[in-house]
Amino acid sequence: MKKPLMQLLILAMLIFLFSCFNSSFGETRKPAVSGAFYSSDKEALERDIKSYLENVEESPVDGKVLAIIVPHAGYAYSGQVAAHGFKHLEGRKVRTVVLMCNSHTAHFRGAAIDEASAWETPLGTVKLDKSLAKKLVKSDERIQFNGEVHKKDHSLEVEIPFLQTVLKGDFKIVPILFGNMQDYTYKTMAELLYKNLGKDDIIVVSTDMSHYPRYEDSAIIDPKTAEYIEKGDVLGLEAHIVDIVGKKVSGEQTLCCGLDGIRTVMEYSNLVERAKFKFLKYANSGDAIIGDRARVVGYVSMVLYASRNMEKEETNVMKDEYLTKGEKQKLLEIAKASVVEAVTGKRQFSPLVTEPTLKQKSGAFVTIKKHGQLRGCIGYIIAVKPLHETVKEVARSAAINDHRFNPVSEDELETIEVEVSALTPLRRIKTVDEIEVGKHGLYMKRGLNSGLLLPQVATEYGWNKETFLEHTSLKARLPKDAWKDSSTEIYVFSAEVFDEKDVK
Repeated sequence: MKKPLMQLLILAMLIFLFSCFNSSFGETRKPAVSGAFYSSDKEALERDIKSYLENVEESPVDGKVLAIIVPHAGYAYSGQVAAHGFKHLEGRKVRTVVLMCNSHTAHFRGAAIDEASAWETPLGTVKLDKSLAKKLVKSDERIQFNGEVHKKDHSLEVEIPFLQTVLKGDFKIVPILFGNMQDYTYKTMAELLYKNLGKDDIIVVSTDMSHYPRYEDSAIIDPKTAEYIEKGDVLGLEAHIVDIVGKKVSGEQTLCCGLDGIRTVMEYSNLVERAKFKFLKYANSGDAIIGDRARVVGYVSMVLYASRNMEKEETNVMKDEYLTKGEKQKLLEIAKASVVEAVTGKRQFSPLVTEPTLKQKSGAFVTIKKHGQLRGCIGYIIAVKPLHETVKEVARSAAINDHRFNPVSEDELETIEVEVSALTPLRRIKTVDEIEVGKHGLYMKRGLNSGLLLPQVATEYGWNKETFLEHTSLKARLPKDAWKDSSTEIYVFSAEVFDEKDVK
């Protein structure tokens, strides 16, 4: 009798342990904000979503949709804007949807993937793609399973009913929340998604935009944020955020609460051939009937698609006649006046700027030489100010703030020469074969290290492409072969370079 009894006890213990294991892992996640952010009644929820979709004007894209960016506030505020993004998925058969946002309830390193077996909404349950989730977790230690941070977070949940409505047939999800630690996990995530997503998979980035400025401020700031996203310009987006934060706009707390999801899909877009963003719709909570315009949240819908257009895409190479001779002359006058003012402390006459080209935002460098030798060089690679303002500011810094040299003295003013380099926007390259020595400047970035060399540097020293890349690596304080490492980001840009000899 003892042996059968022992076997029964062991069997009971195994059943108990197995049930305990399943109670912690693989359970169905119950909705956290049903009845608050959206209706908990199935029929009412279906009616709401269908009415939003019916009010969307057609805005087709010439290619296959890879990702959408949509808001995640209560449907009464953001549902109509979100519908513009989900409309592009209507009737589509999808295998797996990767959902991404930053956690709204926790701070942690890296990214957390939910470990539940399925997510439930009033419209039914959606299974998780455990296979893809495990691949992501195994690929990088910063990506881990963590169901706790998903339990009460609304930012991904509110997208599920829309997906259940527009997608054809069954699909799976991989819910990912970033931990708000600014640890560059998004770059790794972009590369992993590029390697692992199939033709029937899509990405949904969940994010709201400005948080709590006035209606008028949000209506200016958010479209500009969307503009940087549309260009796939991660550096420009980051500079824009820093610029707005520095201005201390009343009430503004954050420009996009799903920033790492946005940056992931922007990095992803740089890896996919012919990938393009398209802006679809913008509004903010002040546009809702129940909205308060004194304190708003912004919402945007965008789509990322792979263009079917096989023609060569236009590159960011500055045309020879981008600046006229008169515009170059004016920029040189502005630069020289700024140098003299910085050195002498005496206010100088600066010409009036009326030319539209000079009022466009553009990066620029000012180089100061003495008897042909470098005496100072400083610039902005990101277009954050009008070109004429950028030139004025960097000319001053080149004269007195270049840490490699002593400040320019009054005695030297008669002997120095000023050179201006007006820059095109940065464009991230996928292969060094895209670099044209003599036409392109290089900007290299890995982690917190970065460095830039202007196009004329390679020409002046007679460098070939490899030598140019090595010197840019060293300028970024990286090993000279860092350009061969896939974790190193390489950007190209063009510059229109001119000095007084060019305008005579």
